[in-house]
Amino acid sequence: MKKLFLSLLSLFIIHYSFSQTITPEIIADIRNVSEVAISPNGNDIAYILRVPGEDASGNQKGILMTVPKAGGTPKTILEKIYNANSIAWSSDGKNIYFLMKDTVKKVSQINMVFLANKDVTQITSVENGVSHYAFSPDGKSLALIMPDVKTAQEKADEKKKKDWEVKDDNLKYNRLYVTDATAGTAPKDIVSQKVLDVTSLVWSPDGKTIFFEASDKPNIDWTYMYQKVYKVNAEGGVPEVVYETEGKLGNMDVSPDGKTLAFCGAVDISDPLPQSIFIVPTTGGDLKNLTDKYEGSAVEVKWLNNTTVLMLAAEGCYSSLKKIDIKTGKQTSAYSKAAIIRAMSLNVKSGSMAFSASTPQNPYEVYSGSASGGLKKITDSNPALKGIKLTKQEVVSWTGPDNLKIEGVLTYPKDYKSGTKYPLILQIHGGPEGVSANGWNTRAVYPVQWYAANGFFVLEPNYRGSQGRGVSFAKADQKDLGGKEFDDVLAGIDFLVGKGMVDNDKVETGGFSYGGYLSAWASTKHSARFKASVMGAGISNWISFCGTTEIIQENSLVHWDLWWYDNMQLVWDRSPLAHINDAKTPMLIVHGGADTRVPITQSEEMYNALKLKKVQTQMIVYKRQPHGILEREAQIDFMNRTLDWFKDHIK
Repeated sequence: MKKLFLSLLSLFIIHYSFSQTITPEIIADIRNVSEVAISPNGNDIAYILRVPGEDASGNQKGILMTVPKAGGTPKTILEKIYNANSIAWSSDGKNIYFLMKDTVKKVSQINMVFLANKDVTQITSVENGVSHYAFSPDGKSLALIMPDVKTAQEKADEKKKKDWEVKDDNLKYNRLYVTDATAGTAPKDIVSQKVLDVTSLVWSPDGKTIFFEASDKPNIDWTYMYQKVYKVNAEGGVPEVVYETEGKLGNMDVSPDGKTLAFCGAVDISDPLPQSIFIVPTTGGDLKNLTDKYEGSAVEVKWLNNTTVLMLAAEGCYSSLKKIDIKTGKQTSAYSKAAIIRAMSLNVKSGSMAFSASTPQNPYEVYSGSASGGLKKITDSNPALKGIKLTKQEVVSWTGPDNLKIEGVLTYPKDYKSGTKYPLILQIHGGPEGVSANGWNTRAVYPVQWYAANGFFVLEPNYRGSQGRGVSFAKADQKDLGGKEFDDVLAGIDFLVGKGMVDNDKVETGGFSYGGYLSAWASTKHSARFKASVMGAGISNWISFCGTTEIIQENSLVHWDLWWYDNMQLVWDRSPLAHINDAKTPMLIVHGGADTRVPITQSEEMYNALKLKKVQTQMIVYKRQPHGILEREAQIDFMNRTLDWFKDHIK
């Protein structure tokens, strides 16, 4: 018996001494819960589990699943649904609706699956597909958002190669339609006398009115900056503006009595985020900001009852769920500093809730709870991670310029030993109004645990301008891009160096989008401090970017809070290319071949300049990829290639 015990003990020690290290393949294969929907009786949760695709592209597919709210064995309802999203229960809880691309038109259609036998019925078969849908409260009507289709003349011109484009002419809009949910009648465009591009909708509780968000032009910039909240009779009519909002808009919800509209919105045109919660009478009237001076960022709002709204928010590096009394503005916390929540579903009658949330140890899973508190993880979609040795992760804070408190997420190197100095890789989030949260922080373009497993500290700084600290903090970098916000980053490095944790001669940086810009800025303007950098889809020349991106309005009104042609010298001075003569840091440049957010010319300008200056560089273009990297093989290459780049330059 003693020998058996010793043998088992030896096996135990060997197993945990040689726990598998995370790899790019494991990261690329991680499954994530993307959305949740709680059933009408509050007992079950439907969810979409995103899994890597099996074809050469590696694009993710969805699995539709259900799980009891109390926990238990999940059930697979449908597998390998392409572009699955927008799940909703039928009112009797027997069926689930969802959007997925059909095999004929290759566009998203509404489908319904019967839970009893898993048979699927396609509800719509429209030419350009459905982007959003919602059933009326009684379930008899269906509201749809659908894009315009090409006319017969346009199709004929295409065949004749006469399909040239005149910019800002003959625009195609996303329009609001209503149809009978059961009779299969043709959808009716219910918005008359005004051309609007509709992005979201919600029914009034009595089913007589539809509230929707829309802009005057159908492009990303207008959708970001110039949407307003409208209402229209569900039978059709002239839309009315509920309130003249300004700046970005988030989600909205109508109170159970139908008298008050709540929405997430910006305080003004230059607010980087729709991070405040407003209420306004549905008949029109005075607007009330429920979160004025709140040092956090609202993400989503839902009504609990006629006097209380539920707010999902980002607070620093954490998520928070709070109830707000609409009369007094008093906030009562339900969850704080627990899992990082990115989606939630509420059953108003029972108070039951479902969430998609993550922790430092687990990617996004299904959680259950209620508005009164209690958050419980009830799925485990990545059993392969149980054998992975993850490194320590914690929130740290330091002082930036003007004595401003700055936070970030610090991930420790594998087998960390106190008193030893390690190399550091910065992983700088985009936006700049993004945020690095203390949840699962490893993904293909930010492979934090992969770097940590190979002996690096990894710091994800939430510099001024980030989400989670309120409006003033989010605006604190305006007219000063690359200024004090990057001094915040440098102060974070100094903080770790001062604690004896990081070798000041082995500091490197990487990031995507705005994080790519700051990494290019680091290796030009601040080249003496960095041994290597990775510029992922970043900005090298603010002047050329300001005139070619698809977000000209947002970039100028929000990020810069000025028009580039009014202060050309400042905008050029904050461009990495303006400091190319100081560049000595080797730079790996990465860009998606189908990126429309940051034109690939931004990377080409930097690459060519570095080549001319004989600074070590390499540029990788991942074909077909948008503003990010979606295909599995490209993801794996990026993770391996960037690690090799970082390791090679600290030898």
